[in-house]
Amino acid sequence: MGKNKYIKSLGKCIGNIVLHKILVKHTNKPESEKHLSDEIRDYSADVFEKAQEFTWTDEEKEEIKDKAVNRVKHLIKNYPEFSFSEKEVLKLIEESMDEMLL
Repeated sequence: MGKNKYIKSLGKCIGNIVLHKILVKHTNKPESEKHLSDEIRDYSADVFEKAQEFTWTDEEKEEIKDKAVNRVKHLIKNYPEFSFSEKEVLKLIEESMDEMLL
């Protein structure tokens, strides 16, 4: 897989991680928390592995971040009962990227 495909894949996976983190934080269904936490763990492992494949420039990291933001915005539409701020999303994306050594 080329670097551009990795950028797309990383943006998608990080967006999924952030969406699941938001859902864990705002869900009122305790039975969903374990599943969501498992999903976060699995996506995080995938991102960490992919992130180690290349050295990333600041420009590429911004592109990954933009793709992650777009992914969250797209997926959050499936959960109209949850509200979120773009500031919260950006913070979670940055935290997730730091955790994945990006």
